[in-house]
Amino acid sequence: MDANNTPYFLLRTAEELRNGSRRLEWHPQHKALKLRQKQRVRLPTSTPEVALNEWATSRPMAVDEHYQVARLNALQTTVEFNSGGGWRPLMDEHGDAIMAPEGSELKDLSLNVSGRMAVPFSDQNAQHGVIVFDIGQRWQTQCVLPSQPLRAIVDQQDRIWCLSGGSLMLSEGEPLPEPYAGDPTRFEPLNINPNALRYLWEQSLPEGWLSLALCCDDTDLYVLTHDGDHNQRILRRSLAANEDIPFQSYDVDEQCPFAVDIAVAGNGRLALLAPQNEDDAAFVQRDCPVVSLLDTPPEDNPLNEPGLAYLIYERYPMLGLDEVRFASSADRQLRYQAPESADYPGFAPRPRELHALRQPRYEESTSALLPEILDSGSPGTQWHRVYLDACIPAGCSLRIAARVYDDPEDRSSADILMQPAPVWNSLPSEHPYQEAFSGYEENRRGLFEILLQRPEGPVRSMTGRYLQLQIHLAGNGSATPSLHAIRVYAPRFSYQEAYLPELFRQEQSFNPSNASGPANGADVRERLLACFESILTPLEGRVAASEQLLHPDTAPDESLSWLASAMGEDLPSHWPEARKRRWLANQTLIQQRKGTLPAINLALDIATDGGVQHGSVVVIENFRLRRTMATILGVDMDDRDHPLTLGTGITGNSLIGDSLILSEMTSREFLALFAPELSNDDERIAVSEFFDKYAHRISILLHGSARQQRTSVEDMLRQQLPAHLQWRIIETEHPFILGHSPLLSVDTWIEQRPAEQRVTINRTQIGREGLLVNPRAFSPRDINLRQSNGGAMT
Repeated sequence: MDANNTPYFLLRTAEELRNGSRRLEWHPQHKALKLRQKQRVRLPTSTPEVALNEWATSRPMAVDEHYQVARLNALQTTVEFNSGGGWRPLMDEHGDAIMAPEGSELKDLSLNVSGRMAVPFSDQNAQHGVIVFDIGQRWQTQCVLPSQPLRAIVDQQDRIWCLSGGSLMLSEGEPLPEPYAGDPTRFEPLNINPNALRYLWEQSLPEGWLSLALCCDDTDLYVLTHDGDHNQRILRRSLAANEDIPFQSYDVDEQCPFAVDIAVAGNGRLALLAPQNEDDAAFVQRDCPVVSLLDTPPEDNPLNEPGLAYLIYERYPMLGLDEVRFASSADRQLRYQAPESADYPGFAPRPRELHALRQPRYEESTSALLPEILDSGSPGTQWHRVYLDACIPAGCSLRIAARVYDDPEDRSSADILMQPAPVWNSLPSEHPYQEAFSGYEENRRGLFEILLQRPEGPVRSMTGRYLQLQIHLAGNGSATPSLHAIRVYAPRFSYQEAYLPELFRQEQSFNPSNASGPANGADVRERLLACFESILTPLEGRVAASEQLLHPDTAPDESLSWLASAMGEDLPSHWPEARKRRWLANQTLIQQRKGTLPAINLALDIATDGGVQHGSVVVIENFRLRRTMATILGVDMDDRDHPLTLGTGITGNSLIGDSLILSEMTSREFLALFAPELSNDDERIAVSEFFDKYAHRISILLHGSARQQRTSVEDMLRQQLPAHLQWRIIETEHPFILGHSPLLSVDTWIEQRPAEQRVTINRTQIGREGLLVNPRAFSPRDINLRQSNGGAMT
């Protein structure tokens, strides 16, 4: 609501701004509705017969994160790789090749970002399965499948999806991290590896559709199919491991050629790959078709008709095409297989990245009626104002039209009325101290407003329970307006109705039979006062929310210093913004308890960005470390629950009966700890010396990364500790619990596991730091050689 308690409707997401125009598209990266591009794409023309023949003979390719390449050999029996020294068989940790069982052929090759690779195989008869190989850990395993696999994909959860002619199969699992040998002399688990690679289930594709290829993103799986003729569909389903999830169907745009492979192109787009025309030796028709999936709104699709995979008129040119297969890439970059080039000899075919051509050319104009109906819940509602969060470049325009009605049956007969041109508002947003989604640029980017009204007639207010908007976008070909959000306010807060005498108020209502001619005086006056209201309401909202300027979480950056000085503190200028805001939020609490242990802990935690909470900074009062070696009978001095020592305290204590001290030497320490009032003069002196040894002293332990913040810790201690209190800082190379690590020589402080570091000869201490690990590459040895030779391959 605004300052007048007027509610609003927000249209912000792709679903809320969906429309039926083929000339508009939602841009996921910019989160805005824009005119679509209409570059002159140069697509090949392929027939199903030729395309399917090339599909059957094409070979897959995989590229790891170090740009090493793997493929199937010519006989499709083994996997071979090329790391710069020619093609060689791919081996696991035992030196065994990744090869098909005897009598079978390998069918596909797919690699994901974690280095998990799936290689399905079949003997065309009854032996079907999939081999899974991890290029980092160098193990391989396999499982049996019920149907012949044609294509495979590994998702981000390392599950293997295999595609047969008419079904989808799911497998998952992996071997044990280390070999396990059972012992017959002891009890053994019934299932040695409960997570072994196994086939889970099979789901049939819609009847009448044959599979060609599949791909996946983080949430969905996509299957490219055909009906045996020229028609193609893309099937989409969730990656959830449930075979009952139905497929959503999308007809491929008839402008697309017959494609045989599919891959994710980013930003909600899918790339399709079609064969090169036989008569196109110069490869003029070099563009790769890219489509976006468009759902039909459920209310407009009672028969559950398929959606549309419509062609994106944006060029994705290729420099050549050697195989009609996309290359599976560990870095998720879209690649295709191009002919060998002089830059990379020996790579035939060579993987090349596929990118959109940076040559914007947009549709000139379009109009779209938004299916989202805004319901005020009250008949006769007077709709007030529309705010557009948009970008309108020079030479472009963005207009809004609207229609109102009270009965849903009157929607189609209600007139759609064009509204005045939107006016740029100098405020970033009508919401107090909020920024625009589109940014801020005078007259071009930010907040635009429209007062909803009829174009003519004595009464020009728009009244009705329901409101439907129509958007009109126009560009100059090289630029497009962008619509990020729409906010519609209703009912209208009228200054005329709220503040003027009744004789000045509107006495008429809209009459369809009298919808032309000049406006009456009350209507002119109401719209005139609305101009002032459009300025004053956002200002009143800012005044009402002015406490945000003083709140540590919402105050402007430039106000943080004077806010601190107003409370008698100075903020270090080098502190990051988040630390400054947290200090301001806790400043009064620290001042109230200044000099106490809780206040010191809080101040140090802020200065070290959570070091006290994480345990990297520990404040210890020295008196807690005092010990007595006396055996004190009858007193329980168990410290197993002590947060600092955790049961490692050293005492000579034994529980026998009532308090009995057997050690006269340390009786004075006992009296100092438990009964100082019972001591004589000499003992009181010893007690006083004992207390002086530990009183008014603290130690601050800095663990791990906190050692780098010693200067900040020292500055904070000088500022917060009382003058009589002595302190010292103890840095430790290895984190520990006080009194534990020195005794046991082990690391006992629980912290996040540090990042793995590579072993360096003559520097790494084996067992304490560094890790011998293979990089995720087809040939880890070549990666190591390249790094040791400054990038040169040996």
